[in-house]
Order: sequence, then structure tokens, then C-alpha cells
Amino acid sequence: KGEVIMPKKKLSLFVIFSFLPILLWTPSLFAERLICLDFEKDIVGNPPSGWLSRGGKNIGKVYSVKREQNNQFLHADARAVSIQAAYEKKWPLKEFPILRWKWRAWIFPEGTDERKKSGNDNVLSVYVVLGGWPVPRTMKYIWSDTLPLGFSFDSPYSTRTKMIVQRTGRSPLKEWVVEERNVFEDYRKLFGDSDPSPAASGIALLTDSDNTGTRAVGDYDQTCILSKGSR
Repeated sequence: KGEVIMPKKKLSLFVIFSFLPILLWTPSLFAERLICLDFEKDIVGNPPSGWLSRGGKNIGKVYSVKREQNNQFLHADARAVSIQAAYEKKWPLKEFPILRWKWRAWIFPEGTDERKKSGNDNVLSVYVVLGGWPVPRTMKYIWSDTLPLGFSFDSPYSTRTKMIVQRTGRSPLKEWVVEERNVFEDYRKLFGDSDPSPAASGIALLTDSDNTGTRAVGDYDQTCILSKGSR
């Protein structure tokens, strides 16, 4: 009683137009976040699944998953060693230009100067890898305790690796910090490449202390690849 019954044809049109805004909006929702790498499904105490080291090194020597309250993260403890943890993931930089991540510094390697091979160690660093082996290009975002914020330079090991000081100094210590970069803009600026559709091939993390022969300790979490304007 009092029920309004719509003709089937009108009902079909009503349903289509009612959901049309949602259908049109849905792709952009999916496009906001391509991937977000966390460690919630990994086994605490073990190296993270899906992450590998270059040259087949044992990443468990430096990296292991830890749990703190209700959050799991990647803990790195490098004692006079350099082992990189890499995750293969291809994506178009222009469509997904934003890289956002969290990191936390505990112990800084001593005597660092990343411009020189003898001092090229970092408590925390995040790479964006472009292209493939044997000669990929990389952008390396570092937490340096000596070089100025925003300083960019060629790695002392290769001009194909561009290093950017994302954070400088030893503060804040033992606190999570969220970082964000537009890697598409950085790529254009640092490499001067006119490729209209550059593509990344992976992400890598490195906490190392082999060149200074000291110790570096830090944590990583929630490394996300996002479209521009995502929150």
C-alpha cells in the first residue's frame, strides 16, 4: 500500500543514471594508489617476503620484520655491511608520480660524506629504479646527517645514480617521519630526459655502514606509489 511501481524501462534507466556517477568515479578511485608496501602479512623476525637483494646476498643479515603495538614494519641493522632490499614493481611515472614512505632513524653511521666512496653510508635511503639490468638508472633519496637538505649529486659509484638529500641532521631521532616526492619531476630534473612516458621498474631500501665500518640502524614502513593529488 502506497508503493510506487516504476515501469521496467524507466526503472532500468533510473538504475543506470543513478549509478553512472559512481561508475565514472570508480576508475579514478582505483588509480589513486597503485601499491602500498607494508609488512603486515609478513612473519615477525623474518626478512620480508617478495623482497630480494642484488647479487643474492642474505637480506636477513640486515633486514627483519618487527612488530610494535599493532603495527609491523621493516627493521634494518647494518654492522659494517651493505645489503640492499629490492622490490620489483613496474609503473608509469607520469600516471603515478608520487612516492610516499615512512622511516625512522635510530643509529647513524659515523664519519659519513655521501659524496665520497669512503663516506657513502646512510642510516636510511630509498631508491626508485628505472629501466633494467645491466645498467639501470636510479634515484636515491637519503637521510644524511652531514649534507644540506635538498642537495642533489651523482653517486661516487655511478653517474646513473642520482642522490637527493631528503632529510638532514640527526633529528628527529627514534620517531616516525613521513616523506613524499614527485619522482616524475625529479626524474626530469635530474636526468634531463625527454621521454614522455618514463617507467620505473622497482623500489629498493638501503641501510648500510660498510664504507665507514660503523653501524647504522633504522626502520621503514608504508612505501606507497600514488597518483598526483592522492591523499
